[in-house]
Amino acid sequence: SNEYKSYLRDMLIYILLTFVSLSWCDKKQDVLPSKSEYERYLDQMLMVFKDDPKVVKLLKEATHEDIQNGIVERTLRRLHPDIRSKLDEVKRGIISEYRNKLRKMKMDDKVPDDIYKFSDDDLKHLLRERQERLNSMDEQRKKQFLKYEMEKELRHKMMLRAMNEYDRNVQVALDEEEQQKKKDHQKKMKHPGAKAQLEDVWEEEGFDKDNFDAKAFFKMHDIDGNGEWDPYELEAIFKKEVDELFEGLDDADEEEKMEEAARMREHVIKHVDKNGDGFVQQSEFIEYTKSPDFDSEDPWESVMTDSFDDLEFEKYEKELDEQEKKRIEEEALKEKEEKEKKIREWEVNSKANLDMLKEHSEKLRKALQAAAKARDLENAKKLVAEAEAAKGGANAQK
Repeated sequence: SNEYKSYLRDMLIYILLTFVSLSWCDKKQDVLPSKSEYERYLDQMLMVFKDDPKVVKLLKEATHEDIQNGIVERTLRRLHPDIRSKLDEVKRGIISEYRNKLRKMKMDDKVPDDIYKFSDDDLKHLLRERQERLNSMDEQRKKQFLKYEMEKELRHKMMLRAMNEYDRNVQVALDEEEQQKKKDHQKKMKHPGAKAQLEDVWEEEGFDKDNFDAKAFFKMHDIDGNGEWDPYELEAIFKKEVDELFEGLDDADEEEKMEEAARMREHVIKHVDKNGDGFVQQSEFIEYTKSPDFDSEDPWESVMTDSFDDLEFEKYEKELDEQEKKRIEEEALKEKEEKEKKIREWEVNSKANLDMLKEHSEKLRKALQAAAKARDLENAKKLVAEAEAAKGGANAQK
């Protein structure tokens, strides 16, 4: 599964970096494996691990505390000798190939004898570094998104400056309308991972909202059936909420949708993932549904909330090199043309709507006049009838 490959990839990186960092750190990039080589080694390791359910369980459930108190080491020591031997063989093959590479590059290829054996420390480092790598990836994602949003804001400002006064005023008015839409959408959001949000997903999938079944819900969204939700499976649960948040907005884009889903995933991991492995096991989810957090109705702060302040933006703009500024200016001019085209379309539609309103108003005025005349005529007929009746009564008395 993808989870096993993630573990094994980290293990391979650890083994290689441990090896190549002994005396030639400055050239280690030259000997790191290519993507195709990674896949080949991962397949070899996967074939070793998949036949031992104890190791599979360990990889899924081990916590930092398990590493510290020796549970990992004790489990590995109980591995069948054939499996330990196969792990040693895989590691020996990896290191031998890279020693050959180093020799060809006239680099020192000497290593300690015990590095060839698959040791307890190999998996210890893997488990410790795995979560750090996930955290590092999230931090990098946040930085890239912040840069993306500031560039988007700078491009918009440049676009406004390039417009004539009339178009600029119209665009500012449209921007304000868009901001109000965002605020309205955000107010309707359900708290990610809370009961109300998950019940909506449950209902959308054809089930009765009032009969939410946490265990069945978990299994339905455990796509690969490995007993836990990985980041991709978690983010898929928020698709409905994210789509509704951005529905009908003019300036929404895929980057913001992806960031919104990632933030929701991080939020749920923070509150549900008790063993700190970056995944949500079924037992963790069931326990969470019994906690007060599951009933949370706190407002959710989406990516639509400003993610940077004026000082950060000024710093970003000052640090841009001329080539980057030129690229953003060119994109701003293209955006200006697109916005001006939309403004012209908006004007045509607005005029058409106004003409329709005037036409409708004229028809309504005439209809009301006709109704008034009809009412007056009806009243006149009623008065004549009453007068005739009164006249007939008077003649009878005579």
